[in-house]
Amino acid sequence: KVAQATKWFILGLAVLFFVAVVLFGGLSTVEKKRVGVIAILFVCSALFWCGFEQAGSSFNLFAKRHTDRECLGWVMPAGWFQMVGPVFVISLAPVVAALWVGLARRGREPSLPAKFAFGLALLGAGFLVMAWGAKRAGAGLVWPTWLVSTYLIHTLSELCVSPVGLSSVTKLSPRRLTGQMMGLWFLATSLGNLVAGLIAGEVSDEKTGLMATRFLQIAALTGGLALALALLSRPIKRLMGGVR
Repeated sequence: KVAQATKWFILGLAVLFFVAVVLFGGLSTVEKKRVGVIAILFVCSALFWCGFEQAGSSFNLFAKRHTDRECLGWVMPAGWFQMVGPVFVISLAPVVAALWVGLARRGREPSLPAKFAFGLALLGAGFLVMAWGAKRAGAGLVWPTWLVSTYLIHTLSELCVSPVGLSSVTKLSPRRLTGQMMGLWFLATSLGNLVAGLIAGEVSDEKTGLMATRFLQIAALTGGLALALALLSRPIKRLMGGVR
């Protein structure tokens, strides 16, 4: 009950902040439009983190209970899977950064909403993999490749959303409100982590069927939001008022 109440408190606080800034912040029309874009990104970020942070909760339970971790008589601790994501981040961050720079030089760099849409689509794809793995786990332990593949996809997703989001909020925020907007951005992360814990609590038992259902629901939600962002990328880009 405390977690549920906290979730609504954080969400209400964010809504009140955006309304107060737009109505009473003394912003110009361009600044109001940019704050509207930040509000859209806030929702996308919260949803992203509620999915991504399953890595330390429901995915870890999947590793412990439903993954074959034995190799030549030695059983790998389930917690070791938590190293996979950071290794992928360190390895792939320079590659993704070079990709964006290379596309920018050719004038083909995707817009901010397009990057977010691609990141959310990848997040959904990772949950489709885990849903399939959870269904197979109903018949017994499954290979670690299900988790490793998901961590790889989700790392690419994070690299499309997290650094891009931090940069965009700095650029879109009215100068006198940049600090507050960055604080609000991390509030989205807090909200996402809180919801991630609530979701993990629902799949904390041994039922792989329920886990697969929840993973499919997250995949559908993130995939739907990714599609909406992709379709609305041009209008959102216009609201950004020239910010890239």
